[in-house]
Amino acid sequence: MKKLLTLAVLSAFALAANAQTEKGKIILGGSVGYSNSKSNNDAMENKQNSLTLLPSIGYFVKDNLALGVGIGYSRLTEKSSEKTQYLLSQKNTTDYFMVSPFIRHYVNISDQFKFFGQFSVPMKWGNLELATGTTSPAVSVAPASNSKTTSIGVSIEPGFAYFPTKRIGIQLSLDGLSYAWNKTENENSHHVDKNNAFNLGTNFFAPKIGIQFHF
Repeated sequence: MKKLLTLAVLSAFALAANAQTEKGKIILGGSVGYSNSKSNNDAMENKQNSLTLLPSIGYFVKDNLALGVGIGYSRLTEKSSEKTQYLLSQKNTTDYFMVSPFIRHYVNISDQFKFFGQFSVPMKWGNLELATGTTSPAVSVAPASNSKTTSIGVSIEPGFAYFPTKRIGIQLSLDGLSYAWNKTENENSHHVDKNNAFNLGTNFFAPKIGIQFHF
């Protein structure tokens, strides 16, 4: 009798834990990411701000395993200022359109908490605007320039999801391991710059927070 009762309790827990992430469910939602950093030394001051908005939709092809895609927008602003009498400054602003197919796997912690790992292929197309300024009219600066940018990469992100109800999930994810191939082409000179970027590590000060609806 005790064995049957224990089995029934475990079965009920498993059904409750998988209710939001079982095969055939659809997830609709998205995430918002924001970061702000600043560094200083005797000669320079550097500031960086980034904002990412990424709505997404996915489908559970099996219990705890979803395939989906995110489509959104990202803006990165970088500003460097020299600490001289002329106060020379340079500002880069990049606006991206993003498409990011993903695979996500959930691991049950309890009936309301789940850990997940996500593998995605983020692709970005955008415009980079470079502007240089100074406070001295005697110093000449280069005119503003625009460049077309393309970025294609892969990313692995860890995260946690909390389900206050069967249909709503609140998620918190962090940057993990990522690689990106980047291309920038200046619209005036047509100069092309290509590079590869590899990042390893988790930035706990720039989490992405999102809400998912499960149907």
